[in-house]
Amino acid sequence: MASSSRVLSIILVLHFVLSMATPSLSCVIPCESEINLRLYLHQIAAGSGTNQVAIVASSQPARFGTTAVNDWTVIDGPNPGTATIVARTKGMHVQADVGGPGWFNYFSMVFEDARRRGSSFEVMGMNRAQEGEMAIIGGTGEFAMARGTIKYRALANPPPGQSIKELNIHAFYVKPAGTIAGPTIQ
Repeated sequence: MASSSRVLSIILVLHFVLSMATPSLSCVIPCESEINLRLYLHQIAAGSGTNQVAIVASSQPARFGTTAVNDWTVIDGPNPGTATIVARTKGMHVQADVGGPGWFNYFSMVFEDARRRGSSFEVMGMNRAQEGEMAIIGGTGEFAMARGTIKYRALANPPPGQSIKELNIHAFYVKPAGTIAGPTIQ
């Protein structure tokens, strides 16, 4: 009996030492992968191709409480006329700052490109100015259990009634079973 507990102790110590030396052995859950993407969010608030609609209007100062639903396009370049749609952000935004402007966004960024079709990032955060950051709080498909940030910056001189934001996406996620973890994707 004493020898079997001694063997078990040695095995546990060896596992601990090896897991410190080899990170792949230390993963309690499937190992995470990392992704960095630069994409562009295209909002059309008015005119042809509108992709957001106010569903609750407000007469409060700074339009506090106004709620809109959105299906914004996410494109691979800053020019909507030549870029390809790679995803859509389906969700809502609420004017949540009595001093305004301060839109609280929550949406699913659902990918449509051939490589990531159907995978998504679940995103939420405040949009207060020309630059900011939102949190990636989950994901599906290729981006299962994602966590990370999206830093955004509004581009100058968009067409009237439109907004184009550069999105710098940085996330960690668990590769689904049956896929091979790879290097950071640019």
